[in-house]
Amino acid sequence: MLLLDAAQTRQRLPYAALLPALEAAVRELAAGAIQAPERHSLALPGGARYLAMPAVNTRLAICKLVTVHPDNPVHGLAAIRGGLLVTDARDGALLALLDGPAVTARRTAALSMLGLQRFVPAGHLRRVALIGAGAQAAEHARAVHALFGAQIALSSRSAARAQALAAELRAEGVDVQWAVDVPSALQGAQAVITATTSREPVLPEPIDDATLIVAIGAFTPEMAEVPAALVRRRRLVVDTLEGARHEAGDLIQAGVDWTRVCALVDALAEPPSAPVLFKTVGHAAWDLAAAGVALGER
Repeated sequence: MLLLDAAQTRQRLPYAALLPALEAAVRELAAGAIQAPERHSLALPGGARYLAMPAVNTRLAICKLVTVHPDNPVHGLAAIRGGLLVTDARDGALLALLDGPAVTARRTAALSMLGLQRFVPAGHLRRVALIGAGAQAAEHARAVHALFGAQIALSSRSAARAQALAAELRAEGVDVQWAVDVPSALQGAQAVITATTSREPVLPEPIDDATLIVAIGAFTPEMAEVPAALVRRRRLVVDTLEGARHEAGDLIQAGVDWTRVCALVDALAEPPSAPVLFKTVGHAAWDLAAAGVALGER
């Protein structure tokens, strides 16, 4: 059985392979070729969560077990910890244990990149505003750089963390600059990605309709990164309707009419016109797709 640490897991998940694998998984999940129950989420002390996410297709069976501790970064610890166990669906052989946070970061960023690819006109993406300074923000910056080569404006409530992350990413060759505040980051941006665990909106209500919003951070009903009024004005696309109804705090708090919320699988067939808010909360099917890429199944 392969035992892969974070660096080894990331190495096996190149974005060029992840994007088509995720797009295929979106379609396979809708067609019933992937089985995955709703994510199991249990409360831990201090507002943390314990998450269990199984999924299977005809080749692989996976289960990702992770904890999410929003306060960990202030103590110098990772917010997300855990692993993803991969089993051969045909004979039950244990194939691999992947680093859970690395899988989560890579497949989440890849799904966001699929949104940028689909909802921003080809060739128009020159600048991306990125809100947050954690592991997800870092991975999204790397993904934007790898796939689009766009300039990134990074902003966070913690200026020190944002400046440190910007310096780290520049050392890797990523075109990223620290922005003093969110409005500054948004100037000239064709898209904004929010990657926080905030319970209060991190975006201003007035945002240019042509700017795509990709909201990936709020994953409980109590969290919200996007103001309710802004949510209500947007055409809404979610990675899965089932997950969003239970976990997309931005949409839940806005009291959206779920009949007008579009699932990603439908948006892939006919992308909506601007203004779009693409909200993702994650799904075990995306972890299954990543496991397939890591093991050369895709």
